Amino acid sequence: MRRGDAPADLGFTGVPTTQDGGADTMRPGALRGAARGRNLDGLAHTLFLRLSPVIAAVVLTTQVVIAWVNYGDQIRLSGERAQLMADMTARALAHPGWTTDYARPLQAVGLDPAFRYAVLRDASGNVVARLGEEPRGRNFERIQVSAEIDPGTAAQPAGSLTLVLSAEDLRANAEKQFVMVLGASLVLMLAFALALRLAVGRHVLVPLRRLLSAMGQVEHKEWVTVDLAGRRRPSREIADISAAFNRMVEGLRSGDEARNLLAELERTHARLAEANGLVMESLGYARRIQQAVLPGPDATLGEAGFEVAVLWEPLHVVGGDYYWIEEIDGLAIVVVADCTGHGVPGAFLTLIVATALDRILHDRGLRRPDEILAVLDGVVRTRLRQDGTASDGSDDGLDCGICVVDRANDTLDFAGAGLALTVLAEGETTRVKGRRHGLGYRRTGREEPFAAIRLPLRDGQTFFLMTDGVSDQMGGPSRRLLGHRGVAEILRRHRRLSLAEQVSALEAALAAHRGPEPRRDDMALVAFRPRSG
Repeated sequence: MRRGDAPADLGFTGVPTTQDGGADTMRPGALRGAARGRNLDGLAHTLFLRLSPVIAAVVLTTQVVIAWVNYGDQIRLSGERAQLMADMTARALAHPGWTTDYARPLQAVGLDPAFRYAVLRDASGNVVARLGEEPRGRNFERIQVSAEIDPGTAAQPAGSLTLVLSAEDLRANAEKQFVMVLGASLVLMLAFALALRLAVGRHVLVPLRRLLSAMGQVEHKEWVTVDLAGRRRPSREIADISAAFNRMVEGLRSGDEARNLLAELERTHARLAEANGLVMESLGYARRIQQAVLPGPDATLGEAGFEVAVLWEPLHVVGGDYYWIEEIDGLAIVVVADCTGHGVPGAFLTLIVATALDRILHDRGLRRPDEILAVLDGVVRTRLRQDGTASDGSDDGLDCGICVVDRANDTLDFAGAGLALTVLAEGETTRVKGRRHGLGYRRTGREEPFAAIRLPLRDGQTFFLMTDGVSDQMGGPSRRLLGHRGVAEILRRHRRLSLAEQVSALEAALAAHRGPEPRRDDMALVAFRPRSG
């Protein structure tokens, strides 16, 4: 096969080629136009012209061979029957004086419908008798057999009988069978042509028309696909082509949608960037406000004789953790609060707590930690509308711990609501817990009364008030919470450092424990201890 034979046999001799590898053929509309240039219905006609001679030759050859075999079998059977008749007649004539007494056996042979001619000869070959007309014409139209007449009285046969039967009926039957074969072949060809046209139309032409129609719509950017289901399902090859076309359409549609989405995304991104700038500007201003509400860097308890260190790190720009440090009337007051949530909602609650604490400590002059918690609880409930029956009241609140230290009497009064006081002394840590329930929130009827716990001050003691954002650090090889025990262990390891160095070491240890894990909450911690001497 030469290189051009295969394309020529497949009908591609008229397809133009280009130097660009087919780019001209794949221009918009080229495939659809090329397909319209050829009559799709001609496919069934072409297949019929190509296949029908082969099928006709196979069918005719098969039927002719079968007819020839049948004809040969019939000729053989007829020859055997003729030979049997000749042998029986010869035996009937095998007696002395047969040359004069032959009429009845010979006449019996003549009764056969296929009988045409019989001749008796003696041992010398002379004709003794004849019956019928000597046949003329073609030899294949007759069956001729011979039998010897042997009466058994001599060493040599006494004569011979030659019998001729007609084979015209067999030939006529063979011709009739051939005509029937020819007619059956024509019927088969017609049935084949009809079945071929129906099959090609159902499984090839109709799916191709659907494919071409879809191509026309895709050319106008109507992203339609070819349905491969239904009654007129395509052949496997056309189904593969249609599936590839559907994937191409999905890719084109995705690309077009991606371009539109990208343009819309860019516009949305610009709007979001503008909105984000406004939000971040607002949050930055909110952070400055919150930091202004917190105690300033000069807020220490140095005159009260305490060393103080603070860790305050909101999860976002602003947070819901708050602390208060102040010396009033010779008393050192330390407050740490953990408001519900974090971010902007928590920051709003810290403003309520800061305002309430200022009024409680300065306007009302309260100094007992349990009384301060009780009044703060009432203020929060009132501000959040939790004491009434209004349906819009919130279920928010805060955990809070308050320490009031009297250096004159060397006592520390602590009261907590959901927050504990950690005491580090002589290398051991102790947690002093307050009330389990926090401040605010909707009442359940199971709230415990506020109570103050008095602790004596001794040298070497360090006190820590911290929110649960410090201890709830997820990390480590087993991804577990650090917990209060983990925080206490870190504090014990660094107890000989100054408070500022202890807080820095704690912050570094927390970051190492988290690793790649993000922080989960705001962090606030106030550490203080009496100065020696």
